[in-house]
Amino acid sequence: MHSSRGPMRLSKLSMAGFSLVELMVAMALSLLLLAGVVAIFSSSRVAYESTDQLSRVQETGRFALDQLSRHIRSAGFSGCSRQPTAIASALNADTTATLEYAFMDSPPVLGYDSSGSGSWSPALHPTIQGLSPAEDSDVLVVRGARLDVVPMQVTQDMVGDDGITLDATGALLVKSAGSANGIQPGAGNVLMAYSCEAVSFFFANASGNQLIRPIGENTIPGNVTNSTSYPFLKAAEVVPVETVIYYVDQASAPAPEGMNSLWRKVGETNPEELVQGVERMQIEYGVDMQGDRVVDEYRPAGTVANWDRVVSVRIAMLVSSVQEYGNDRDERTYQLLDTEVPPPRDRRLRDVFTTTVGIRNRVRIE
Repeated sequence: MHSSRGPMRLSKLSMAGFSLVELMVAMALSLLLLAGVVAIFSSSRVAYESTDQLSRVQETGRFALDQLSRHIRSAGFSGCSRQPTAIASALNADTTATLEYAFMDSPPVLGYDSSGSGSWSPALHPTIQGLSPAEDSDVLVVRGARLDVVPMQVTQDMVGDDGITLDATGALLVKSAGSANGIQPGAGNVLMAYSCEAVSFFFANASGNQLIRPIGENTIPGNVTNSTSYPFLKAAEVVPVETVIYYVDQASAPAPEGMNSLWRKVGETNPEELVQGVERMQIEYGVDMQGDRVVDEYRPAGTVANWDRVVSVRIAMLVSSVQEYGNDRDERTYQLLDTEVPPPRDRRLRDVFTTTVGIRNRVRIE
């Protein structure tokens, strides 16, 4: 039998593909989806870079303030007595006349207030002038015991012999002066012997487990006498002391042009760049006007009449990212204590960091 139906044929409609309009709509939808994916990726990348830059700014600010705070807290350390009954020095006049070794004649904290136009109040010490600090930032000088050492102990009572030396040979016998207790008292160290009654400064060289105090009237550092001028007893302690200068200056290469850094100079050593991104630093000093070891008011360095009355330090820093970021320019005005910083108008991220640090050897303890 034959079917009455003819061969089955496909209609033109069933054989047709997408029309041009349909293809264009599909392409448009695909492009919209792709644009959304790109936008999400770009937004995530921008957020990541912004967070990364901001975290670096915060890390820089915290690190910089921590470095200054540690030295400020311990400034003027004088053993277990805040007010020793005897303060002596074997250092010669040439040594004590320098900024680095003026432990007897200068306060433990000293500042220089920048006017923003290349002048400071009080006038910069010649040693600091040689560092060429940034003209729009303050300078801080801190004196005290080194923070990275363990004090040594006198192993025997001093012998009262012709000017009172630490022993009959003029040497200070101490427990192991090696690296085991964190100190290597080599040439060039100025040390402080202290007890609960007295402190005495002297220059020392190392010889075995002894600290020899050579006399050198015209050397820096050097001693004018081989005596500590006080009969320290057994278990009195000895620690290296140092003068630290903090200032802001241009960052070293390969930092971007115009970038500043926080710098530090310890004693007669070469300046050390601590961290990049610290643009400006302003400092005020808490002054005790009543003699009760409590801050009565904060003043810039140029108006501090008596540095022995300073019991705390207030610091403000403007910190920026090292690299420029994004397309928006920084049009904000920043306030650093009593100083207003105009808009930088570049593409770096910035933040202001402030802290107030008490000088432990000066503030009142309740």
